[in-house]
Amino acid sequence: MKGDRRAENIERARELNRIACDLISNGDLKEAKDTLTEAIRIAPNLAAPHTNLGVLHCWDGELDEAITLHLKARRLDPNLSGPHTNLGVAYAWQGQLDAAIQSLEVALQLNPNSAEAHTCLGFAFICKGDLDAAMASSKEAIRLGDGGEAKLNLGLIYTWQGRFDEAAELYKAAIETDPTLAEPHNNLGLMYLFRGEIENAIDAFKTSIELDGGEEPHTNLGLLYSWHGKLDEAIALHKEAIDMAPHSAEAHINLGLAYIAQNRLDEAKVMLEGMLRIAPDFAEVHANLGIVYCGEGRISEAIDCYEKAGALAEARNNLGIIYFQQGKQDAAIAEFKAAIDMEDLEEARTNLSIITSNMQDTDVSKLSASVIGAPMGVPAAWCEIVD
Repeated sequence: MKGDRRAENIERARELNRIACDLISNGDLKEAKDTLTEAIRIAPNLAAPHTNLGVLHCWDGELDEAITLHLKARRLDPNLSGPHTNLGVAYAWQGQLDAAIQSLEVALQLNPNSAEAHTCLGFAFICKGDLDAAMASSKEAIRLGDGGEAKLNLGLIYTWQGRFDEAAELYKAAIETDPTLAEPHNNLGLMYLFRGEIENAIDAFKTSIELDGGEEPHTNLGLLYSWHGKLDEAIALHKEAIDMAPHSAEAHINLGLAYIAQNRLDEAKVMLEGMLRIAPDFAEVHANLGIVYCGEGRISEAIDCYEKAGALAEARNNLGIIYFQQGKQDAAIAEFKAAIDMEDLEEARTNLSIITSNMQDTDVSKLSASVIGAPMGVPAAWCEIVD
């Protein structure tokens, strides 16, 4: 009798899980969460409802709860690929990239044809900066019929590589696959930004914002407004981005940039120093903080900041200005040339021209410092719903 009851509960839980999958497909996430919770209550040893509920927690940003559920699902059915895939996504969003990659590789050992696992592995490799591996995983996911996210990821890589036409095709394909996706519009805006098509970039970022694209399109549109002197609008957008993502280094950098442009150095310093405590190795934070310290006359601290951001052309240019001010003309020239070699930085070219054409009488105030913004591209993951 107990066995019959247990079998009935398992069958009922499976039916509830299938209903929840349909609810997720239709966007009824709250009802899906309640349905999965009920499935787990009546059949606590069934893996699928656990990992599906974990996906919903992951989408809500409740990563610890998601990881707990995925780990439980993995224990209940170690040979089911979905919990490994979804655990990899949660780990990646939590910044545990090695753990994410390991979990996704296990998922692919169990199911080599999982487009979701390949997509998410590409996402994790992008986050880790391994673009060759990310490209390979994304292409394989596309071959297997991904839902648009792998196209988004490959398009982002192409954007960074300057392969704009190929990137545009992928973003538009991702939008055709799912018109509700906000991320392709943000990344399309980023591509337009790099290509100098400013009005198209603005339209794309606005569309992404309308589709609830999160902090990324807010800070990207704010960055564009900063560059075009619309500083109040920029600051409002960056503050919205920070409200959505309090630990976003890019949002803080861009708000600091807008404050610097308004000569609100105290506010910029609070913003950037606070971010440095969270992201001590973020070069753009150091570069902009160096400008603030220069404005306060804290030259040695500014030099330290620029040296920590030495991989950025803007930091090398700004360091050149300090060296020239200190009478270190050869060092200044070397820094300007380095900035030009790294990025063909316009300010560095101008500064080099000024000091080499009139070395003895140059007015330091005519030299151009470089404030740096941080545009945000968005890679995407694709959780695996187990029906």
